[in-house]
Amino acid sequence: MRKHILTSLISMLSIVPAHSVGTNAYISVSASDIPDGRKSVDTVSSDLPNIEVKSLKNKKRVSSSTPQYNLDSEIIRQTGITDISEAMRRLPGVNLRDYGGAGGLKTVSVRGLGSEHTAVIYDGVSLSDCQSGQIDLSRYSIDNVRSLSLYSGDNDDIFLPAKAAASASSLYISSFTSTDDADFHLKSQMKIGSFGYYNPYIRLGKGNDNDRGFSYSANAEYIHSENDYPFILTNGDLITHEKRENSRMNSWLGEFNGMYRFGDSSRIVGKVYYYDNSRDLPGQVIYYVNGSNEHLRDRNFFGQFQYKGRLSSKFSLASTAKFNWSSSRYTDIDGKYPGGILDNYYIQRETYFTGALLFTPFSGFSMDYSLDWSWNNLSSNLKTDIRPYRNSILQTLAAKYKVWRLTVMARALYSLYINKAKDGDAGKDNRRLSPSVMLSLKPIADVGWYIRTSYKNIFRVPTFNEAYFDHYGSINLDPEITDQFNFGMTFESNATFLSNITLTCDGYINHVKNKIVAVPYNMFVWRMTNLGKVRVFGLDATISSEYVVTDKQSLILTGSYSYQRAQPRTNPGSSEWMKQVAYIPLNSGSASLSWLNSWVNGVIHFTGCSPRYTTNSNIPETKIDGYCDFGFSVSRTFMLKNKNKFRIQGDLLNVFNRQYEIVARYPMPGRSWKISVEFEM
Repeated sequence: MRKHILTSLISMLSIVPAHSVGTNAYISVSASDIPDGRKSVDTVSSDLPNIEVKSLKNKKRVSSSTPQYNLDSEIIRQTGITDISEAMRRLPGVNLRDYGGAGGLKTVSVRGLGSEHTAVIYDGVSLSDCQSGQIDLSRYSIDNVRSLSLYSGDNDDIFLPAKAAASASSLYISSFTSTDDADFHLKSQMKIGSFGYYNPYIRLGKGNDNDRGFSYSANAEYIHSENDYPFILTNGDLITHEKRENSRMNSWLGEFNGMYRFGDSSRIVGKVYYYDNSRDLPGQVIYYVNGSNEHLRDRNFFGQFQYKGRLSSKFSLASTAKFNWSSSRYTDIDGKYPGGILDNYYIQRETYFTGALLFTPFSGFSMDYSLDWSWNNLSSNLKTDIRPYRNSILQTLAAKYKVWRLTVMARALYSLYINKAKDGDAGKDNRRLSPSVMLSLKPIADVGWYIRTSYKNIFRVPTFNEAYFDHYGSINLDPEITDQFNFGMTFESNATFLSNITLTCDGYINHVKNKIVAVPYNMFVWRMTNLGKVRVFGLDATISSEYVVTDKQSLILTGSYSYQRAQPRTNPGSSEWMKQVAYIPLNSGSASLSWLNSWVNGVIHFTGCSPRYTTNSNIPETKIDGYCDFGFSVSRTFMLKNKNKFRIQGDLLNVFNRQYEIVARYPMPGRSWKISVEFEM
């Protein structure tokens, strides 16, 4: 292990910057920032008004008592990131499931625990999928992202909804919901690219620079792609050139945000979101079978309201109400089905309420109590549908104390899940108390060096698919339980020839009990059961630095590296014992080098990983080769009259046309290009 880590650290290059290098990065504190978890607790009483906090993002990442990795919109532009899946591949400890092509399903697993253990929080409110437990990140536009923040373990902010603390890791997506500029704002953009790709996008809004009043923003996006990219199929000495079939995608996305301020410390924020994706499913490439007649249509609507306000000098309140509706319709035309077609239709509904009360009796000490309630149900057109539903009640009590150069935080989460079914037997009810504790120490006052350690115990209940899916689910499943231990150090300095350098390094151990896995029930039926134990130990390291060449030129070098040793430890006599868990690479990383200047900005970047296996037994036939994907990006911004802007960007992806797979038998696109033109006023 030591050899793997040292070798990879020497060549470490990649990205996880948490600040806008070369610019004055700022956070504009808004209503959604209170549950968003990116402010230090000791500033809550003073920064509730709408103010600008200079260079807070990088300081927060370095001083955080838990691993935190951020990408803001400026860094996304500077480093050649073209979509959210690419952004996720730049973060350490992340394993992305990507089935290839624009609009393909993209889910995230952090530190080898599985995507069901990763919560996604969109503008301060958790997203949910009670059917699969996985959030598809392709539903959210990178052009509307203000920042992405990934937390491994607990969040070191205590003023959070209880649901935000109920997962092993969390991804916060903050969108452009409002602006402090009272002028009307408009951004229009058009992207075109290889394989029939085009993507128009528009965002408009009007801010409010007064203590009282209304501000709003709205955005819409359409994506079309044929996704008919070529790939090479090899079978021994026989090589054929194929093209991806049945892979067309049409996606619509619309969103409206409104905010009303009652004064300098109280406001209400509302959001309405709609998504509609109609896509063909290409299927696996197996023995020259490339055709498919599968189709999937996903729709999602939600509306939410958030209130945030200061009740007094010592108390603050945040509350949220949300309704979510989503549907999924899967069809497959094949003679093996009665009538020649399979048509499955699923509908999910969620009602969600949360409230959080923050108490700050004196400077440096804060306490929070949060209470969440949600109701989820799933229905379908299947004859075996039993219409399950679940009531979830989550409560957290948290405290944070900062004294001298030491910060200590503790949280207790009490979870109660009540499962019912209208037309059949329901799964087990579950309740549990889950503690977490974190500590951060700055040993030397004048040196930006921090030591941090944390522990979190958490569990996840079975998804509705795992509990109720016909001939597959089991209502007798117990929750998966995880214990997460982390120890790390961070360092930041601008006392070198570099204008800024930031380093982070974290080692961790994760233990999973009652791992939910599929096992053969008989020759034809597989069933879900609690069979597995998994141990994961690894290391995440990041670097970001800037070198100012002249007053008009600078170089930004950023990097990350991850080592993950994820081992099944269920049965010492099995073929899986101490092997590598499927789809988790031993080594992974990414890199970005940006040249910023007054002419044309240029970026070279790459992401890559070592070989993986599709099964836990790690037999040679299930091996997936590693890959290294390089890309280039150039851009130029033209300043027009009245502060208007015109920007053009060109991207060349997978420059060396390397064919690789992230998911077995789903080849990723080869060399491709994108051109983006945007106007902003």
